Amino acid sequence: MEDLIKRVGIPMFVQLAIESWNEILLLILILTILVGQKMDKSNRMFDNLKIPMTGELTVFYVAALIYNFCDVFGNAFLDTTMEFSHYVVRLSIFLYYVVGFFQTLLFLQVMRKYVAEKNGQQPLKKALLVFQALQFLNLLILFINPFTHILYRIDGSNHYHRSWGIYLWQGITIISFLFIAAIVIVQWKKIDKFIRHIIITAVIFPFFALIGTFFVSGISLNNIAVTISALMSYMIYERNRTMLTVKNAHELEDARIQLMEKQLVIEQNKQELQENKIRLLVAQIQPHFIFNSLMALQSRSTDNPELYNGIRSFGKYLRASFEAMTEDTMIPFEEEMKSIRAYIQLERMNYGDKLRVEYDIEIDRFMLPALSVEPLVENAIRYGVGTYEKGGLVRISVLDEPDCILIEVWDDGSGGNKLTDAQKGRKSIGIENVRLRLKAMDMGELTITQDETGTSAVIRLKYEEGQSENDND
Repeated sequence: MEDLIKRVGIPMFVQLAIESWNEILLLILILTILVGQKMDKSNRMFDNLKIPMTGELTVFYVAALIYNFCDVFGNAFLDTTMEFSHYVVRLSIFLYYVVGFFQTLLFLQVMRKYVAEKNGQQPLKKALLVFQALQFLNLLILFINPFTHILYRIDGSNHYHRSWGIYLWQGITIISFLFIAAIVIVQWKKIDKFIRHIIITAVIFPFFALIGTFFVSGISLNNIAVTISALMSYMIYERNRTMLTVKNAHELEDARIQLMEKQLVIEQNKQELQENKIRLLVAQIQPHFIFNSLMALQSRSTDNPELYNGIRSFGKYLRASFEAMTEDTMIPFEEEMKSIRAYIQLERMNYGDKLRVEYDIEIDRFMLPALSVEPLVENAIRYGVGTYEKGGLVRISVLDEPDCILIEVWDDGSGGNKLTDAQKGRKSIGIENVRLRLKAMDMGELTITQDETGTSAVIRLKYEEGQSENDND
């Protein structure tokens, strides 16, 4: 120990002691980040949480660890005549410069990734690429140094001597740091606060240490500055990590609450849907009408083809309606149209030529909730054209729009002319039932508009995966 103090001097010995303790500190920082990453990945709540600069800081701390290690070993064996110290000194100093080059390159890469690329600034990105390329000039100087001694030389006594190239090396590095500082100042508002603090901390101490090497000899300020930057950047990183973790926990809790509320709404919608199905059964399929119609039609069905067809149409309508009332899944549009046509055929027995129906079916190969269109057709006939003595027109259109399938049931009636309160109630039940089922199944929306020309009920049906968009043949 005394021999080491005599050889390197007390200031350098103190520096080596500090750097040795710094190695322990850097190891703790590296292990802390790695353990924190592993714990976050094992926690299902935070396994997708990305903390900015985690990888970059880990690499920086590893580089600083090697940087200090090389400086300690290089200075510890300087001016010694042992055979192995010849190789230790040369390798340590070479790696010391390599790591210094890599650290500057890393700082420029951070600026490129978190400032230029994040803000889409191509000119700045190209400028940073130029400065990164400039660092390779330093690397070239370092690799040719054993043959030219342009950067430094080590004599036969293992003594280190600077050469004129050291000013070129440090000049390129200082200019790079000044460029980084200028970017921070100009882009101050565009840089994330956390990234800004990390960059300032990682650059300012090494920058002043480089300046100090021109005025201070006998000790190296670079390693101490790098260690201070590492410690302070870790404190900033942990503070940001804590804030992001707490924010993520709050967002997860909010999402959990919203999910519970959504599930509650879905359950309420399901209950309302079941209740509306019962109401629809009562409102649409009137028992006395069923039995009286069947008895009357059956008594004359053998001799009257019209009544026979009426019984058949009514049977089809009942079958389709009962199946739809107990079906929660989707059905093909063709099945819905069968129910609609059966119902229209049945109503023609009441209205005759007064009921006119037009079809504009552009697409028919798709799925939809059962009894989505039939209640709209029923409303158009019963409470639209059916309220006029002269009758009217009902038009059923299905159009293939770019973002949806548009189903429109239009009639030229008023939609409310001469309706009793009971009729208005039954009409609203059918409409609300369709609207509720579309919402509960997240399939689209129903809108009703009315003007002097008539009433329009429009369903905008979402496209389902695998749903055909072929035009009607």
